[in-house]
Amino acid sequence: MHYLIVVFVFLLSGCDSALFAGSSEPAVSESAPPLDGSFNDTDVMFLQMLVPHHQQGLRLAELGRSKGRTAAVRDFAAAVVATEDDELDAVRTWLTDWNQPIEADPDPGAHHGHGDGLHAPDPEVVTALEQTEPAKFDATFVNLFTGHQHGAVKLAQMELAKGRHPEARDLADRIVKSRTAQVRQMASLVG
Repeated sequence: MHYLIVVFVFLLSGCDSALFAGSSEPAVSESAPPLDGSFNDTDVMFLQMLVPHHQQGLRLAELGRSKGRTAAVRDFAAAVVATEDDELDAVRTWLTDWNQPIEADPDPGAHHGHGDGLHAPDPEVVTALEQTEPAKFDATFVNLFTGHQHGAVKLAQMELAKGRHPEARDLADRIVKSRTAQVRQMASLVG
């Protein structure tokens, strides 16, 4: 009976039998889907990758809202904060409801096949914006945030290509559309 409980716990946590058998090699694991199969590993990875991405986006947008030289930049940044804060709350709720960690496994081997070409947010981006002189702030914000939002689109496209959960796919679709529109809007914020 105890053996079955241990196996069940390992299956729920997404561990495979190689790890259970004492293998020294970390196993590439599949997330344990709920009984209804409503989400897959791509859904989980998408949401887990959105957490640090949105956290960085919120930090950049907060800087834009407080340090922007023009009302247009400050208003744009404030709108981003409202949107991404709501999205981040939803992402955390889904991961919690699915009994999945909020943060992705730091072992790159655990993510084989997910997020090809996608990288974690670079903390230097926030530092660069924080250190930008006031006269160049708006242009620097727009340049850095444009790159940041391109990353969001790429991440969302991964979800649309391989994800299963309808709400996560809907979020990905909204991200593609809204971030693409934001990039166009940012082009008009600075001359």
